[in-house]
Amino acid sequence: MNFYLSSLDSKKSVLRTVISLLLGIIFCISPNLVPKTLVVILGVAVMFIGIVSFLTIFTNKGGKPVGINYFNLAISLLAGLALLIFPEFFIKLLMVLLGIILIVCGIGQISSFTSVKKWGVHTSFIEYAVAVLLMLLGVVICFNPFSTQTAIFILFGIGSIVYGLVNLVSLIRIRKKLEKQGKKVSHGNIEDVDYTIED
Repeated sequence: MNFYLSSLDSKKSVLRTVISLLLGIIFCISPNLVPKTLVVILGVAVMFIGIVSFLTIFTNKGGKPVGINYFNLAISLLAGLALLIFPEFFIKLLMVLLGIILIVCGIGQISSFTSVKKWGVHTSFIEYAVAVLLMLLGVVICFNPFSTQTAIFILFGIGSIVYGLVNLVSLIRIRKKLEKQGKKVSHGNIEDVDYTIED
């Protein structure tokens, strides 16, 4: 399987496009609310999972917690509380993560475009330019040169929307060109289209 060609599989690519567009729209509409909400949800989830994992020990017959169980519970509670008490710190980490995501998306697109060249499918300058811009935007978000977090999250939202749209357009264009050559993308490989000869 070619990892980069697998990104051209219809179901995966459409799902990735939908998620990118939804994330982009949400971040553009509520740039201040979404990050804090995510951090709070994550904090509560970490604490909840830690407590439930600890309590399930007692559901086994004669089950008793040992040292590692208390340690895991303590770590879960401390991590969850840290997320709830210091959300701003983790929001900054979230910004770095979002920047890295855009960089990876840009690299992935360029790699996909390069992979299909051997089958005679050429990518337009605009598609390459958008991929490079996504990478640059990711770098900008990682280093956070803006004074407000709002601008960063709006930028990520815009980048996510652009990625989703370009990804969908590129998918349709590349698959059409491959179909004209009697080929298709299947499970991360480019294969000949099956056909039968009628008498």
